[in-house]
Amino acid sequence: MSDIDESFIPSPPSDFYETEPDEAPPLPVRVRPTLRHEADAQIPLRAVRYSSRKKRWAQTSNCARGVREPLPSVFRLVTWNIDFTAPDKKKRLLTALSYIQQHVLDCRTVSERPEPCCILLQEVHESVFTQILNAEWVRRCFIVVPTGVDKWPDQAKYGNVTLVSRTIPVVNVSTIEFSNSSMERNALLVDIKLSVPAHEDEPHLSGGIVTLRVANTHLESMPRGAEARPRQLQLIAAALRGRGIFGGIVAGDMNAISPTDETIVEAAGLYDAWEGDDNDDEGFTWGYQPRGRLPPGRLDKVLTTGQEGFIVDEPERIGIGEAIGRDKWVSDHYGLVTRVHVVRED
Repeated sequence: MSDIDESFIPSPPSDFYETEPDEAPPLPVRVRPTLRHEADAQIPLRAVRYSSRKKRWAQTSNCARGVREPLPSVFRLVTWNIDFTAPDKKKRLLTALSYIQQHVLDCRTVSERPEPCCILLQEVHESVFTQILNAEWVRRCFIVVPTGVDKWPDQAKYGNVTLVSRTIPVVNVSTIEFSNSSMERNALLVDIKLSVPAHEDEPHLSGGIVTLRVANTHLESMPRGAEARPRQLQLIAAALRGRGIFGGIVAGDMNAISPTDETIVEAAGLYDAWEGDDNDDEGFTWGYQPRGRLPPGRLDKVLTTGQEGFIVDEPERIGIGEAIGRDKWVSDHYGLVTRVHVVRED
C-alpha cells in the first residue's frame, strides 16, 4: 500500500483563520503526568501555537483544514544543543534563537516568516522554557512541542524542544521516554505533511501528500552512557518506520564519543547524512567551545531511514564562535542545518 495520502486536506498556518478550538486550554500547565505507560512506548503529546487574537498559547487540534496553496516539498532542518550547564541561560537561549532567525533562516525582523523549517533544540533548561514561548518571532511563526516542561521525562531539569514553522502542517506528536536512561532522556516525534512535487504538465497542485516523521533526541551522555545509546537509537529507528509514515529523520546530540558508537547508526538501520569520515574535523560539532578533557568529535548528527522518495542534504555546521561575551559561548556545541527534499520516485 502506498504511503501517499492523496485525500489529505492540509491545515493552514494558525493565523490563516485566527480561530482555535473553543475547548483549547491556556498554557503553560505545570502538572506532572500521572498516567502509566508501557516502557519505551510512544506517548501522545500535543503541540501549541499562539493566537494573536486571544493573546495566549493554545493546544493545536491536529485537525485538517483547507488552504489555498500547496504544501511545501522542501524544508530546512536545524538542530542545536544549547547547553543547560553554562551560566547566562536566558541570554544564551535568546542569542541562539536570534542567530537562527537572522543568520540561518535569513529573517531580519521578527515579523518576517521563515521558509518552511523545523528547529530542534536540546538541553533547554526548565528555567528558560517560557522564554521560547515569549519570543515574538516564535509566537508569530511557529508551533511548539512540547506544551511545557511537565511533558519531559519525570524529574528532568532540561530537555528537547521542537519548533515547526506554521507553513508545515503537524498531524501527530509523541514522545519516547527511554526506560534505560539515568539522565531523563527522550525523543520528541513530530509528524508533518509534505507534498510530492507534481509533474510540470500535471494540473494538480502536487503529486500527493506524504507524512514524514522528524525525531529530536539527546542520547545518553558520557562514556558511561555507551551501553544505553544503541537501544535508544533503535527505539527511534523503529518509530521512524511506523505505520503510515513515508520516511523518517532523527537529528540531535547523539553523544558519539565511544568506539561502540561507530556502529550503532548502521545497526539501527539508519543512514548518516554526513558524507565525510567520522575523523574529519570538518564535521566535528563539539570540543572547541571550550576545549575539554575529551577530544573534539562529531557528537551531533542528522540520520535518516534512507528509502527513496526523500533526500537529506549533507548538513553544515552553524554557531561556530557565537558568544555573548569573551569566552562565554552560546553553546559548547555547534549546531547543524540541512535541507530535506521530497522527490518523485518516477
